[in-house]
Amino acid sequence: MNTLTPPLPLPGQGAPAALWPLLQPLLRPFLQPPARLLAHRLARLPGLMLLLALCLCLFLPGGAGAQTVPVALNLPTSVSADVLPGATTLDLPFAVSGADSLQFDLIVPVDGASLALLDPSGAEVLASGDPRLAFHPGSAQTPPLPGGVFVAATLAAPADGTWTLRLRFPAASGPTAVLGTIMARSRYQAGIAIERTTLLVGEDVSIGMVVLDNGRPITGLAPTISVGAAAAVPASDDGHAPDGLADDGVYSIDHTFTAPGLVDIKASVSIPTANGPVLRLASAQVRAVAPLLSASAVRLDTLRGVDDCVSALRVGVDFSVLAPATYATLVRLSAPNGRSIDVRKSMAMGAAGATVEASFSAADIRSRLASDGPYTVSRIDTLQLGGDELLLAFRRLDAGSFDVALAALCTPPILLEASLVFTPLLSDGYIASFDLSFPVTINTAGFYQISFKLVGASGADIELVNASRALTKGVNQVHVNVASPRFLLVDGPYRAISLLVLQGATSARLSNLGASAAYSRWQFLPVRAGDLDGDGAVGQADVDTLAGFRGVRALVPGDRRDLNRDGVIDLRDARLLQSLR
Repeated sequence: MNTLTPPLPLPGQGAPAALWPLLQPLLRPFLQPPARLLAHRLARLPGLMLLLALCLCLFLPGGAGAQTVPVALNLPTSVSADVLPGATTLDLPFAVSGADSLQFDLIVPVDGASLALLDPSGAEVLASGDPRLAFHPGSAQTPPLPGGVFVAATLAAPADGTWTLRLRFPAASGPTAVLGTIMARSRYQAGIAIERTTLLVGEDVSIGMVVLDNGRPITGLAPTISVGAAAAVPASDDGHAPDGLADDGVYSIDHTFTAPGLVDIKASVSIPTANGPVLRLASAQVRAVAPLLSASAVRLDTLRGVDDCVSALRVGVDFSVLAPATYATLVRLSAPNGRSIDVRKSMAMGAAGATVEASFSAADIRSRLASDGPYTVSRIDTLQLGGDELLLAFRRLDAGSFDVALAALCTPPILLEASLVFTPLLSDGYIASFDLSFPVTINTAGFYQISFKLVGASGADIELVNASRALTKGVNQVHVNVASPRFLLVDGPYRAISLLVLQGATSARLSNLGASAAYSRWQFLPVRAGDLDGDGAVGQADVDTLAGFRGVRALVPGDRRDLNRDGVIDLRDARLLQSLR
């Protein structure tokens, strides 16, 4: 959320060759086989932070001396200073604000050094010999090394202000450097939330400030955000544009970049706490660049079919090309229910300009959006291809809309929908069969052949259903009754799959028509009372099956294991079953 500068280049990755010999003596202790000091340091510092700390003192101006280093919250901060020949003391000041805890470790390559930590008032908080300050000597390394590493335990509630790490040591025999990492943590965190760090001139973007308490959103605040030289404006977390979601701890403003260049974003918020208000600041830097394309026009065309129905919606973008190249364009059509369809086009665009067209068919709109309009062209994004990275060349949000209802869309000759209703038909309190009902929409009246397969919960076959129906133009509700002895052997839920509707050379298929509730095999009308295994007879296998369900409540409607129909499967049902053998 906070914009971080990239890591410094390492040897072999662009670091100046002349600096590598200077780094080697400092890095040598950390390039030896694993030892206690190395393991301890790496366990405390994320990734290559230790190596970066070493690099910082050589690559960054001001690494030596007593300049005060501001410590960022919840991010490791490196401190360093030169030790000159003959020096006996060294102060490393650092500034802390709003921290809940403070922790540090310090590499001191000088023998006989002692360390003290002074708070902003000058009082000594830690000193060598304090059990909260551990020292790991370099003499324990192989080969032995001068000095060692000081590691401090976590200190709670550090005061705001400038702290000082004060070192004392025998006169240094030669030049070296002291290097350290400081971590100041706070439960209250803030950062800048923005989609990208490279944006287009003319692009309208949402910029947010994220405010968290131990990772949880803090609501009800009043942050302000400034972009460039513009005055700070209040940010909101109400879920209305430009804010995406209410009460998620992201307070947003809307901004349009008007000129190319580096732009600083700064945000500020006051957080009320039991100990008084806590001020949090956040910043980021983005680059605004001139677009490589401009749109002279965005055209929205409604295409018509037979009977003046809507066959497709087409979006056309006429581009003026400022930099000839190959470009990939995404056009997104969105419905009020939040669903969307993306169409992507890739093409070479020359100086003469180019037109990109994206069509959304009636069939796709019906199946993938499944909602009445208006359908919004919510996004047009164009990327330049072929370079080392993909560059955003053009962006337009909310480029227009089509006010079209589903009923106005053209339908195919046969339109099938996954809208199946299972209705159980009862006999003597048991399920005797199912009435299955589903819609079929056609353009031409006539006789149609209909088939589908019915399967159980585990995919076991129940029935292959075939029917012939006279259908009228428009929507027809097809009813099919299914009664199969296989229901006595297979549990539900039951699914209707592989629906096929055809007339002559015209056909339509639907892989999954729908499913029933979770009916059980025991709820179906038995061919013979007491026959639980479906073999047509009552025998020992049925007795054994019933014994496994004693004490179980009977299912509703009907349960052929409950032979006396008292609602419980028990010993009385077992005795009745014996009498039926």
